[in-house]
Amino acid sequence: MRVGALLVLLSVGAVVAGCAGSGPATRESRRSRPQPLAVYAAEMRIGTIRPGSRRIRLPRRIELRRGRARIGYAVPPGRARRIVRRALAAHASRVDVPVVPRWSRIQLRPVRQVLHNDCEATSLSMLLAAAGVHAGQLELQERLPRSGPLDPEPVPGSTLFRWGDPERGFVGRPAGGGTEGGFGVYEPPVRVLAGRYGVHLVDLHRQSPSAVRAAVLAGRPVLAWVGLAAGPYLSWVTPSGREITVNLDEHAVVLVGAGRGYVLVNNPLTGVRERWSDALFSYRWRLLDRRALELPRS
Repeated sequence: MRVGALLVLLSVGAVVAGCAGSGPATRESRRSRPQPLAVYAAEMRIGTIRPGSRRIRLPRRIELRRGRARIGYAVPPGRARRIVRRALAAHASRVDVPVVPRWSRIQLRPVRQVLHNDCEATSLSMLLAAAGVHAGQLELQERLPRSGPLDPEPVPGSTLFRWGDPERGFVGRPAGGGTEGGFGVYEPPVRVLAGRYGVHLVDLHRQSPSAVRAAVLAGRPVLAWVGLAAGPYLSWVTPSGREITVNLDEHAVVLVGAGRGYVLVNNPLTGVRERWSDALFSYRWRLLDRRALELPRS
């Protein structure tokens, strides 16, 4: 009986030892087992690839919604596959592949201006709406700072007259009339007014057309100053004594989309969304010295 009991104890011990001995090896094998690779593009999961897969299939195009914007991206196939293969070799669990934005559409209702010269206030009302702030064009026009007299005044001993500075405030009469019919305002006072509503706008003054296009392709609307025609031009002296020359066909619009060779424009003058070629926008934008304000994504 003692011998039998001893054999039983030895057998149980062997079994226990065997189980204990195989435990770490099993955990180690589980730890080293390759995991599926999650593939992301533009922060969206576009597929899962299992280790050992010989064929890597990825979508060539994806579409995302970012707030008010829908954006279409292209996935460069060759570069994306190389990145995925390196991630598989490294036993990674996630990889992000590059994308190239191709088109965008920003859901923003066009608004028609009600005054002859309040295109800037109307455009700002659209930009604020995109930020979730509702302020009408007349309210914004009233809150814009003014610069200079309502109508030009003669300057003794000079052929130029004195009028306001659009870099400092609105120049002339918003509803038109007077001797010159009013003019408008440039981006510095508009940017300050947006800040009073808690909205920060990025100044794109004198940036390249490609920088404006990149912002719109990323789903960020842009308020841009354009010249609807190449003149006429007019010169005057500001209250500070600075001589300026302006394009009297100055206008403000909001860019709300882009695609191959074109931009989409909410035009306050017509109250509709228009499609301008890249060449036309670039030409008109340069006529106003490349002035623009971008609404960054929050």
